[in-house]
Amino acid sequence: MSAISSAAKSPLVSKIARALESAGLRRVPRSDATAPQAVPEPILLALSGGADSVALLYALGELGPHFGYRLVAAHLNHRLRGEESGRDEAFVRDLCSARGVELVAEQSNDLDPAAPNLEERAREARWAFLAGAAARIGASRIATAHHADDQAETVMLRLLRGAGAAGLGAMAATRQLGEAGVTIMRPMLGVWRHEILRYLDSIGARYVSDSSNADLSFLRNRIRIELLPALERDYAPGVRRRFAALAAEMRGLDDYVTAAARTELGQRLRERIPGGPLDLLDLNGFAGLHPALAAALLREFLTARIWSLRRLSRRHIDELGRLCLGDSPSATLDLPGGWRAERRYAALAVEPRRNAPDRRAAGVSAVPVVLARSGVTRVAWAGFVFHSRVIPADAAPMPLGLDEACFDADLAASGLVVRNFAPGDRIAPLGMEGTRKVQDVLVDRKLARPRRFTFPMVTLSGQVAWLPGMVRGRVALVSEGTVSVLRLRAFEEAVHP
Repeated sequence: MSAISSAAKSPLVSKIARALESAGLRRVPRSDATAPQAVPEPILLALSGGADSVALLYALGELGPHFGYRLVAAHLNHRLRGEESGRDEAFVRDLCSARGVELVAEQSNDLDPAAPNLEERAREARWAFLAGAAARIGASRIATAHHADDQAETVMLRLLRGAGAAGLGAMAATRQLGEAGVTIMRPMLGVWRHEILRYLDSIGARYVSDSSNADLSFLRNRIRIELLPALERDYAPGVRRRFAALAAEMRGLDDYVTAAARTELGQRLRERIPGGPLDLLDLNGFAGLHPALAAALLREFLTARIWSLRRLSRRHIDELGRLCLGDSPSATLDLPGGWRAERRYAALAVEPRRNAPDRRAAGVSAVPVVLARSGVTRVAWAGFVFHSRVIPADAAPMPLGLDEACFDADLAASGLVVRNFAPGDRIAPLGMEGTRKVQDVLVDRKLARPRRFTFPMVTLSGQVAWLPGMVRGRVALVSEGTVSVLRLRAFEEAVHP
């Protein structure tokens, strides 16, 4: 214990303490040490079991009494590395037990290693898990163990992919996680890998190694193992520090421009129809904006519409800018992730791409499909994929949005069925009294008429239980008496022209 206590005075722990203060946490005054304390705020730590997250676990554990928070760890077993994944989970469980740290752990059953974009899908699954775990314990902050070397690698990776100023800002010390009301903290962005290893050695802490980090088929691994060392050795000694400094400078510039863009966006959002949502971008005077402000405005509008810009590059922003400034008043641009931007004279709309007309022209029959209680079900005529699993009620995360739904597994034992809309269908929306016509819901959501007949409805014993992404019905709801939960996630497949 003395080794760990002395390590709390290490440069690494001091850097993390300063980062926590910068993130808005305040030290507990010494005069309050004997006073009755309120229930401490939980901070959720993403704990993989690797060196970085283990170091952060020890450091945050040491700093907890000084800042008055309660540390909770979260571990997602992706089940992608066979026995090694199980070893990591077992290590994390033992470590948390030994340190007296509460642990939230889950295993992923939805990742197919043979499907494309495995890294992206695993990342999305991890963030969804962390957001759900934070909601479960009431945490408003999630801490991750990204460090300065990770930052330098990210700058190099984005430079190779043609990122602009916003992309070269790389990872922020804090950021908001979508609509979840949770702040992501990266308190080790100012800490280098060699400092982490020195700290772990000083306290005699063990950790596990992920063999996939040596797989050179991943570009980031090649950057870390081959490219950056070669640049350091043969061209630019200290290039990692320069990249990290560049990220800080570019993020400061981007924050300044983004603040101006958000002000501009607030003045340019307008209703599609009177009384409707503010989801069109007014393009009047757009040509007179400074190019940097115009690009930032488009990024902020896209963020407001689709939340994540991960798949968008500078090229997409440039093409979107040309669409807004071009001569055609009704041009369109397909964007990654199944989205489409459409110029509508002096306004810009961004919506999911729809392929319902093509399916109907091809004569695809909307045959009802029974959803698997565990696994993946593809509904071809709707262009949707459903992931489902049954989990104990006390381990079930709350849905993060209307693309997810939870049902009492026993009440849904007769089987959930996906079918298409038929005139006269009604739904009893959760949180409202009475029922609504499904047709009215689809019209309110601006769903094109042809698409209404191929949009999937999840039903139970003839009742409409869920319109994915739109509304949850009062059918088979989870309650205090629920023993197990049937959790569904709906994914609309991207439509390619």
